[in-house]
Amino acid sequence: MFSDRFESGPAEPNPQWEAKLSREASGGEVIDLTGSNPTVAGIPYPQGIPALFDRPSIMRYRPAPQGSPETRAAISAYYATRGRLVRPEDLILTASTSEAYSFLFKLLCNPGDEVLIPSPTYPLFDALAELEHVKLVRYPLRLTARWKADFGFLRSLVSTRSKALILVNPNNPTGHLTDAEEIRAYLELADEYGLALIVDEVFRDYLLGERPFLAVESSGPLVFTLNGLSKMLGLPQMKLGWIHVAGADSAVRAALDHLEWIADAFLSVNTPVQEAAGDLLKLDHSIQTAILARLRANLATAGKLAAGSVHVRLLHPEAGWYLVLDLLVPLDDETFAQDMVEAHNVYAYPGHLFGFEEGCRLVVSLLGPEAEFREGLRRIVARAKEAADG
Repeated sequence: MFSDRFESGPAEPNPQWEAKLSREASGGEVIDLTGSNPTVAGIPYPQGIPALFDRPSIMRYRPAPQGSPETRAAISAYYATRGRLVRPEDLILTASTSEAYSFLFKLLCNPGDEVLIPSPTYPLFDALAELEHVKLVRYPLRLTARWKADFGFLRSLVSTRSKALILVNPNNPTGHLTDAEEIRAYLELADEYGLALIVDEVFRDYLLGERPFLAVESSGPLVFTLNGLSKMLGLPQMKLGWIHVAGADSAVRAALDHLEWIADAFLSVNTPVQEAAGDLLKLDHSIQTAILARLRANLATAGKLAAGSVHVRLLHPEAGWYLVLDLLVPLDDETFAQDMVEAHNVYAYPGHLFGFEEGCRLVVSLLGPEAEFREGLRRIVARAKEAADG
């Protein structure tokens, strides 16, 4: 009855999540260190946001497959404040970054074609690829002094079915930034093998260290850069994302024509958010400052707690909303995470969900309320000591 997109069956909930739900169902409280929804994290937002939608123009429907010219101009102006030239005509609006990936997989891939993706990275890609009959081929990121792609190994993974190469910058969940040398290597590899480069920049505005964010520019190979209001303004409910297309002019025009055709079949971006987008984007400093204050406070708390432990090492992020904990304990991440929920009422992601294959690593969000974050991390540090001491 159903398509073979579902051949592998619905994804099973991870056992830690099931333990969390069971604990909460029985009346217990669990400190959730995975929350990535800023609208329920106690982030202070400007009070006037609802009023931005109180305008007669939201009652007029003007279907525009590429997105309204006014909204694309507002996004272009936003990038101009960051010193970056993004022409309105090179943008395609989507309802989310996830939808942007769906459009690009439709644009670039036939069923069975391959997309190269970094590991570790966010696990949502698996579902997005499966829905489009696209095969993900993972290339490893190696941690030495910094996280780096292994370009020698990456080259060995390119096949005749390879159509695109994904770069998540800043990476999720490691939080590392791609430097200029790596950007050149990505562009050269894409150019050599005729691959499109898909660059996910959703955490670009949340820098936690000294290293600057570097955008990927191209006048050669096709580069599709993704972003949206979900992370940029901490407004996932507004459902507005976009794709910026760069590269050789003829390829850019052809890609935009095809993307516009795809977008025209769905017309998924709603009128109210497009009408309000210009005013929403003017709130970037206020919202990003509030979110950054939370991220930095929680990161500082984690640093203090880890400094007093020989069993917990922070894999310091340079940007983004997540923190990877490297636990020096004689347990795997699945066992440790399960124990934290069942015996210590703390829910954190085991690292293998993101593709970590070595050691015992947990992934936690830096976005949560500070008191909860502090107590959750304290319990993790204490449990790591117990596990290491036997």
